[in-house]
Amino acid sequence: MSTISVATQVRAADVKRANRRLYDAVASNYESVDGRRNTTLTDWLRSNLERLAREHGNGVLLDIGSGAGVITRAAMGIFHRTIALDLSPRLLAESGEIATHRISADADALPIASESVDVVTCFAVLHHLFDTSLLALEVSRVLRPGGGFWSDHDMDALFHDRFRWPLGVYRRLRGAKRKYTEATAVDDATYELAEIHESGVPSDAVTQRFEVAGMRPVATYHWFGLTPLTNRVFGERECARGWAPLLRLHATKPGSAHRGGI
Repeated sequence: MSTISVATQVRAADVKRANRRLYDAVASNYESVDGRRNTTLTDWLRSNLERLAREHGNGVLLDIGSGAGVITRAAMGIFHRTIALDLSPRLLAESGEIATHRISADADALPIASESVDVVTCFAVLHHLFDTSLLALEVSRVLRPGGGFWSDHDMDALFHDRFRWPLGVYRRLRGAKRKYTEATAVDDATYELAEIHESGVPSDAVTQRFEVAGMRPVATYHWFGLTPLTNRVFGERECARGWAPLLRLHATKPGSAHRGGI
């Protein structure tokens, strides 16, 4: 849990308002402020999306928390239809034609028909959510039988707890908070609410929520996509929990996968 959620009685609505305010404010220059997207990451995302399409079907991709479209742009030519869904309407508007459809909506109440999607993705999104219980239920509802959910690039809480001191130094030197607050009129408190699980997501609890929702989740941990140095040192290999920062969650809805078109 973040320090702000321990110190005060934070509600899910507060976190959602903070996320919308932050990403509406940074919408016009999000990519330059974020500064982490590159061709290596895009190629890696495409390889993951191609695997997901083979396993679960390539009809419809729903990307939750799409931002400027890092997932939906990488998915071009892989899926027949792509849906970019984000809480920030301004960020969606500023990002251009990043998907077949763009929807500003809440991940806890998806305006998507039941059993209509082959693959749902969330890239660096889970740590922005107050709780993932409703997300898991909604993902399970909209996925076709055999469909798949894939999230990645959220920090695992155990890794954060184990390495909190070097992480604290790293974030002081290269953390995102100063970049975002300097580029917008957003204050520190709003940023910290938007990054409610900056200290890591509770991987076991998240995995359990997808099990409760009727899915078959598998959590793995890795380093890929952080920096060129960690890409060279660690590559794409999986590590034991607590020894790699990034949680990857791949969950399958039981049933026969839908193949081919829409």
